[in-house]
Amino acid sequence: MKQVYSNQNNLLAINSRNLLESSGIAVELKNEFTAGSAVPGHAIAIEIWVNDSDYDQAINLLASAANDDGQDWVCKKCNENNTASFEICWSCQSEHT
Repeated sequence: MKQVYSNQNNLLAINSRNLLESSGIAVELKNEFTAGSAVPGHAIAIEIWVNDSDYDQAINLLASAANDDGQDWVCKKCNENNTASFEICWSCQSEHT
């Protein structure tokens, strides 16, 4: 197993885990319940580990997500403007292609 990500922010770590799992990559979390310690100066990061065979794909997925340019898009079906965070048109529910 190899570590592909770590972060003290639970939301960012869990989001990264979800990204990998939704792509079919098995993930093991370490420090999930000890991260975010209430003791000052004692912050522990959540670590995401994957199988050696999935390492390159996981690194590429995480890098791609981090480099997302976040550009708004126009729906091809109804011509409605959508913000980058939408994967489905808010107006007609068509998928962004």
